[in-house]
Amino acid sequence: MNRIRVLRNPSSVIRDGSTALQSGPKALLGIVIAKARHLRHAARYGDAAPSPYELVWVDPADIEYCTLPSLMGQLNLSQYGTHVVGGGWDRLVRYDDVWHTRAFDPPVIAPFESHALYRSMRAHFDEGVPWEDTEWYHWVDEHPETVGQYPTAESTVERLGRVDELFEFIRSNGYKTQRELESYGNVPLKQSTFPHPEHYEIDVNIGRSGELLFNFNGRHRLAIAKILGIDRVPVRIFARHREWQRKRVAAVETPERAIRAEHPDLKHLLPRSVRPPSTGD
Repeated sequence: MNRIRVLRNPSSVIRDGSTALQSGPKALLGIVIAKARHLRHAARYGDAAPSPYELVWVDPADIEYCTLPSLMGQLNLSQYGTHVVGGGWDRLVRYDDVWHTRAFDPPVIAPFESHALYRSMRAHFDEGVPWEDTEWYHWVDEHPETVGQYPTAESTVERLGRVDELFEFIRSNGYKTQRELESYGNVPLKQSTFPHPEHYEIDVNIGRSGELLFNFNGRHRLAIAKILGIDRVPVRIFARHREWQRKRVAAVETPERAIRAEHPDLKHLLPRSVRPPSTGD
């Protein structure tokens, strides 16, 4: 049995934190390749083809596990557009201990709520624990330059202050899409709009059976949505397992026999006559 190893230098896999957007010619090439991939998907899957930046609304409580590292790191996938990939990435060893960084070797699937950042955010917002007394603060302080968004003690204090602001913004205004946030002023931890605002939504992967697996972008927003009990958030599908994509194709071809017809990534493909009752989406 392979021993699971948590990498102390995650840069060998991918820098921890939100998607680090490339710039310049390399980014433009990635976008062109993503568009070409979408054309291939359209030719192969027809009406069931995945749309690169179409949003799917899901219950945050249904996002229970993460792929660690992200599939971008595991499978060397481009951050742009969406992917259909086979393999065993959705059936990896389950790691049930507390974790701090996504850099695992070999890759694992772990509970999102076992992430030390999530545990610390819940302790801070639900129980009033000061950030300086949380396990996340202590860990990043003891492991400088390990987590890209929290490289030093000073930057950690500043960023956690912004997390406080983001929590209050979402509690006061509700959960907004990245495109809706364009009409607001100074939004805490607001992402870029290049190449699309939707690029920066919470991203998930969908396993062969339809399981939603957090990919890793938007972890602060996902944590806040869970803590506040928000029941619907928009997500971007970074990758679908090839077997799940076949279920989408089958649903389009024979909708009356669709498996998992209530699934948020599938039911919008069905005719309204056989679509399960809507809950607002």
